Amino acid sequence: MKINNPGAVLTATVILGAVLLSPIIVAAQTAGKAGVNPKLTVRVDGLTCPFCAYSLEKRIKEIPAVQHSIINLEEGIVELIPSKGRHIEIDEVKEAVIAGGFTPRGVHVALAGKLIDWNGVQALSINSTNQAGKKVTTIYVLKENRQLKRLMASAKASGQEVFITGQASEAPPLGHTDRHPYLVDIKTFQVL
Repeated sequence: MKINNPGAVLTATVILGAVLLSPIIVAAQTAGKAGVNPKLTVRVDGLTCPFCAYSLEKRIKEIPAVQHSIINLEEGIVELIPSKGRHIEIDEVKEAVIAGGFTPRGVHVALAGKLIDWNGVQALSINSTNQAGKKVTTIYVLKENRQLKRLMASAKASGQEVFITGQASEAPPLGHTDRHPYLVDIKTFQVL
């Protein structure tokens, strides 16, 4: 076989290589984000029967950011998955649980956001949209612990995208904001 135009062969080889390698490159770029599934899990006292679960499920469905919920009667927990681009506010979930006649206890979160310095403390900033499509930012203060130190050493800079899991509790008042953020005791983290 005689090659009349070596430039065309080189171009074809480069294009073919790009087509064959593109799925590998995309997979490599997204591999670091595997397992990044934001959710909120609440332990609920008084959740004992299917009728209770149905009553609570009706209240949970009223929260606009919730795409899907799973109620586990045996463990007394509710797991909430947010809609794409949305963030489920802990206060809204607590209000729904109380309105359903139950008592919210422990809140476990899995959150993706950016590390920031907020009023002199390390925090996680989550940008999302509300029901009206308006951009909103939610801040979570990160509890000083060994995991936070490891996260900060791994992330190396404020503004880094991370995924964390941990227990959330009400934070002590910091600054002069209308609403005080929740404090997250980090259990696991992933730098994205």
